[in-house]
Amino acid sequence: MPDDTPCMVAYDTAQALLTATLHDLLPERVESLAPLQACGHVLAEGVQARTPRPDADISAMDGYAFRVGEMEQAGALGLPVQGYVAAGTRPEPLAPGVACEILTGARIPQGADAVVARERTARVGDHIALAEGVGARTGMNIRWAGEEFAAGQCLLEPGTVLDWRHVPLLLDQGRTAVQVYSPLRVSVLANGAEFACQAEDGRTELNTHMLEAMLRSATVQITRQTSASDSADELEQALRHCVEQADVVVTTGGISVGQTDHVLPVLQRMGATCLFRRVSMRPGKPMTVMKLGRTVVFCLPGNPGAAALCAQLFVVPFLVALSGRAPAMQASIPVMGISQFAYRSLPDATCFLPVSAEWDGEQARFSLVPSVGASDIQCLTRAGGIMRVDAGHAVQVGDRVGMLAFSGLGL
Repeated sequence: MPDDTPCMVAYDTAQALLTATLHDLLPERVESLAPLQACGHVLAEGVQARTPRPDADISAMDGYAFRVGEMEQAGALGLPVQGYVAAGTRPEPLAPGVACEILTGARIPQGADAVVARERTARVGDHIALAEGVGARTGMNIRWAGEEFAAGQCLLEPGTVLDWRHVPLLLDQGRTAVQVYSPLRVSVLANGAEFACQAEDGRTELNTHMLEAMLRSATVQITRQTSASDSADELEQALRHCVEQADVVVTTGGISVGQTDHVLPVLQRMGATCLFRRVSMRPGKPMTVMKLGRTVVFCLPGNPGAAALCAQLFVVPFLVALSGRAPAMQASIPVMGISQFAYRSLPDATCFLPVSAEWDGEQARFSLVPSVGASDIQCLTRAGGIMRVDAGHAVQVGDRVGMLAFSGLGL
């Protein structure tokens, strides 16, 4: 291994190094789309209100607009009805001593200070009065200008994943286009001769399927590839294809120190630089991250359990941030609860344990999920997440601890 290859780093150091790479990668991936086409994309700008909503005082229902004081003074005789106001028209000021018919969404005539629904009035010839038992108050059934939001108010923050709810809001404000992040292109590559059809001891390739299910979303486009060989040259050809079509490449297997572990030397031969080489964590110690131009390459272990854990801890939060959904890499907020088991971590590694949660009222209680090691895939189905135990630390029964719930980009 070349002398300039970085040494193994602590888990928190690895996370900090990844966060630092984000700042160089976000700005170029922005495009302008119409609100409808922008659905499913991540907003790359803040959206402020250009006009208040409503932009004028409007009626909240079909009925009659009048001055409350005049209606009270008229009593059972009521007020004469003059005029008709529909949405889309600009009414004349309301003359003294009269009421006017008004429809939902119509502007309130100047001078009127209340609206009463038609069914809550009584018609007396060409007059309308309040029905028996009905009262009126100033502001009744009027939507005041700006009561929903004022001009200049922030309506949508950068990082919002746009959906159908945001379309009317954008169109209401005259936005014909918004700045959004382009979907991320992620290529997942498994390598190893055991995946070849003709292999004497063939294995079903699991990791690329698992990772696609974990990582795909409206903001991420996934392609999968398998290099079913232990040839460094064939691996390089596959990696070059991945790099050409992706913003982020995720490899599984071939990153340890065996004779057929070619991922690191091949990437170095291609000109990639090493962000970090191995992490002091269990499982997942071989975890390595490279950078080739603007493409980030996550090199995960080949064992499915370790690959899943590394993807949860590193790849998912990185893609969330790179897609624009978060300003920086952020681990999910842990679910807090009580440990039902005791465990002592290794003195030189941060340990991540598969745990399940049971709820006792509002209190979560965490149990250790039995596992036969980093290749265990059944334990993933029994676990709700992972518990972190720092190097040299111990957890005792009854300790208050946190669980990082399993997540995917589509969730």
